[in-house]
Amino acid sequence: MSFLAKMVAWHEKIFENRWFTQRVTLVTIALALLLGAVASYMNFQARHINWQMWTQNKAEFFVEDTPLFTTMDAGYFLGIAGYLKSGKTVEDYQALRVYPENLNENQPLNTQSRSAPLLSKTIAYFAEDASPQSLLTAGNKILPYTAVITVIAIFIAFAVTGYWMEASVAAAGGGLSLAYYWRSSMGRIDTDQLNLGFMYFMFAMVMCAGKAKNVKYGLLFTIIAGITAHLFMYWYGKAELIIMAAIALFWLLLVLSRDWRRYLGFTILFLLISGVGLINPFDSIYLRTGLDFDNFIFSNVISTVTEASRVDIMEIFYRMTGSVLISVMCVFGILLWAFCHPVMAVAYAPLAGFFVLNMFIGNRAAFYSAPFFWFGAAYLAVLVTKMIIYQVSAQFENSKHFITSILSPAASFGVCAILLILVWLAGPAYQLAKPSIPAPVIKAMLFLNQTEIQSEKSVVASWWDYGYASMLFNNLPTFTDPGSHGGKSNYFIADALLADNQAYTADILRFLARGGLDSLDMAVANSSELRKKILADRSKQAPAVYFMLTDQMTSWMPSISKIGKWDIDLGAPMRIEGNNLGQPLSYNFVSCADTTTPGIVRCNNSPVDLREGMIDNKPVLSMVSETRGGRFFGGKRFRDNALNMVQIMKDSEGKSTRVAILHKELFLSSYNQMFHLGRFDTKNFKLIYDGYPFVRIFKLLPAS
Repeated sequence: MSFLAKMVAWHEKIFENRWFTQRVTLVTIALALLLGAVASYMNFQARHINWQMWTQNKAEFFVEDTPLFTTMDAGYFLGIAGYLKSGKTVEDYQALRVYPENLNENQPLNTQSRSAPLLSKTIAYFAEDASPQSLLTAGNKILPYTAVITVIAIFIAFAVTGYWMEASVAAAGGGLSLAYYWRSSMGRIDTDQLNLGFMYFMFAMVMCAGKAKNVKYGLLFTIIAGITAHLFMYWYGKAELIIMAAIALFWLLLVLSRDWRRYLGFTILFLLISGVGLINPFDSIYLRTGLDFDNFIFSNVISTVTEASRVDIMEIFYRMTGSVLISVMCVFGILLWAFCHPVMAVAYAPLAGFFVLNMFIGNRAAFYSAPFFWFGAAYLAVLVTKMIIYQVSAQFENSKHFITSILSPAASFGVCAILLILVWLAGPAYQLAKPSIPAPVIKAMLFLNQTEIQSEKSVVASWWDYGYASMLFNNLPTFTDPGSHGGKSNYFIADALLADNQAYTADILRFLARGGLDSLDMAVANSSELRKKILADRSKQAPAVYFMLTDQMTSWMPSISKIGKWDIDLGAPMRIEGNNLGQPLSYNFVSCADTTTPGIVRCNNSPVDLREGMIDNKPVLSMVSETRGGRFFGGKRFRDNALNMVQIMKDSEGKSTRVAILHKELFLSSYNQMFHLGRFDTKNFKLIYDGYPFVRIFKLLPAS
């Protein structure tokens, strides 16, 4: 306890030193609230400008009068909101997911279901009806208001530490940082729009509970913190974040009160009110490489998600403030503040250090640290200003009171105001994030609303990114979606896309429609036996399958091949001929131009001989093919043992649009043949929607 006593004494001594803390007066609070109001307006206005830019570019951001979205998860919250608005339940919606695993036709109707996400209930409350247009309009229009709520929460979190002026900069910068703005701008209908607000307000109440000298006030703030945590769980449901706040509360009470009844009692009370249960932080899909099902080990899909990827620390710094240099200065300010206030720094450490988690779970959590970066900048700037004023006041004894009580707050206000201007100038308010799914693909999803399709027992097969959106726009079940990373259907979809035999692709889709591995009437020991079983059952009755292929999947091919080119017996990547182990398949698009020699083009500064199949005078090409309007137009074969193909994709008028060099396996894949070359097995597939170059939908025919 002597160590804790020394730390408390050190903390209290420095906390009272006016070099390092802002003297809180009525003038200080008034000026800080003014800055906080400006920060709130900045964040609201940024989203409003974003919305205006959307309405001015309706062809890209709307389908008729329906606004789109910039996150694949939006469809989940909107879909549930639509079900709630129409009197259905979350269970009814969940029955559409991971078809037919969640299907339960005898499920009782329970309109009072409490399992609906809070965001979905909020959208349902504000939406005029259950149509996608109404839901998307409501979901987008609440974003500026949740941004203001977030700014207020961040402001409070830093104001309770005694730094009112700096709090406004942290709030403005956190809301307009690249790391967070793209998670709360127009179209980003997801929990992220309030996650930052919940997190910072919860920690603010924890700080108040820990610092309160009066037990009654400590109890009050603990209860408020617990209620906030409970709502946070209802909103986002990540128990790890609540546990972090509980540890911070325990730390503050342990150091500041040194009363075991308070640090144990308040911490337990907080956890009880929050409703959080026991968790195992090591049992996370982010930390697993494989997924075990029966005798098979599937690839962990989460490894292919962009947000779960790790990025360079310099990129993280750039996303925080828009400048690596400014971020470095911010970190210096944070460390200086932590040195001066070690007790508060330990309590707020999770908020400041979230960007470090990039090394473990990817970059998706880095935005939690953005407000702290800007707080560090404000703290450092105000500290330097106050030190200068302190030195000046020492020269003028008669004016010392005026300088410290009037000039110091005014100068701090001016410095923070300048930083707010810098935040706005460095912010992305006038930038646009493209919709996650282009308008032509959304139109194709709406095509599946036809009465003929809706009346039969149908399921949509496509890549997992489209699952939620498809269910939102056509109300048909899907095999997989963005929330089924731990499922096994993703492997089979990838396997179907990459198969070099379209009959096998059709068999895989029928197998999934009948229930996949769960439908087998006998155990299989390995993938070879599974293939034989799938082939043997190909004629069994199965629901109608609509197979949607899109151009977006061309850019997703590295992820698709990482999942599909996987040995489910060994739980390891398959070796693709000519590639390194684990190297994915991809469309390598090149920029080409004609040369003076007929038949020779220059692509990415390398000569490509289309007459002899040579690149850089090396015989590496197996074939050159040309498509027009998504149909195979012609080609020339060179050598069967080569592994590279040149695919020239032109529009219907014969003008060259794109040239790709791709592996032979990718060229022969069902995806490439059916989508880009327009060559499909008419015995197994029927083209029912042709929106090339954006999307094609095939209906799977019964096995003959």
